[in-house]
Amino acid sequence: AACRVRVHVNPFEEDEEDAWPDEPDEFDPDSLGPSVEYSAPEDLADADIPEDVFRAFWAVVVMANIGLFAASLGLMFIVFRGQLRLGGTVFAIGALALLFGYRYYRSYRSGND
Repeated sequence: AACRVRVHVNPFEEDEEDAWPDEPDEFDPDSLGPSVEYSAPEDLADADIPEDVFRAFWAVVVMANIGLFAASLGLMFIVFRGQLRLGGTVFAIGALALLFGYRYYRSYRSGND
């Protein structure tokens, strides 16, 4: 009876004899660019964020999300389904939400400069 030996070859690994002589063993991403030392706070819940900054940030985030979603959905209703009235209304709601978020951001920035 013949004995069969099964060899498992990984296509993502190179054989030692196929390696190029001047190729490094492994790429070091830290070798690119300048080295920067940065340490983030251990627990972000303990970070001291002023209440007005916290509220302004989340108000703008919510308005931007609502605005982008509604404007995109409204355009899809118009283009793909031909529902001009529904799509136009949803798009207008999205555009108003984006405008409100932008104006809130601008008023916050002008008040804190």
